[in-house]
Amino acid sequence: MVLAASPNKPLKKSKKKQVDHTALAISAATVAAELHHAELIAKRLTISAKNAAAIVLRAGSRAAGLSVIANFYDELANKTISLARSINGTAIQLSGVTVTEWRTSVAKQQITRAYETAEGTDHQASLEPFMLSVNDKFDRLESDFLELLKHLNEKLDEVQQHMRAIDVIAVTSRLEAQRTGEFKEGLMQMAENIQDQANQIKSLVANSITLLKL
Repeated sequence: MVLAASPNKPLKKSKKKQVDHTALAISAATVAAELHHAELIAKRLTISAKNAAAIVLRAGSRAAGLSVIANFYDELANKTISLARSINGTAIQLSGVTVTEWRTSVAKQQITRAYETAEGTDHQASLEPFMLSVNDKFDRLESDFLELLKHLNEKLDEVQQHMRAIDVIAVTSRLEAQRTGEFKEGLMQMAENIQDQANQIKSLVANSITLLKL
């Protein structure tokens, strides 16, 4: 049902706090680039994990405790690669929503001006359904943008959790490596490399989280 417009009761304008979606979309694109770099590091991390697993296999029973740890490194690295790709996809979606939102904003301004110009005329009532429609679309786009932004932050936090887990595991790796005789040096070096790679990813993610702060 179309509501009749009254010259004395114009449609209310939204008073919601506006978020700078364009700036955030640009930040999201930067985040995608950062996470692409993180993905490349995570791929190197999987190689390090496989190298550690190979040393563990040669060490036999002396490195039994490190076998599970090496597999865990590999699992976390692969999860990080998957998350980095997902983050890139979400960033692309954010950009798409932002472009559509900008176009809708232009249409919204044009219809609003036409509506206000037609105040007190019969023509104003015919513009009301169009104005309501574009306002609804704009609100949906804003909601979609904020939802995507929320997912992006959640995925970044998940990557950080994986890297923090690697930090903890690296400590255990060094302790276990002490018992592996001639394999000790190689395993210690592997643990150092893995932790260094994890720290690089943590730094990239921390910077990304800062970029997305409202």
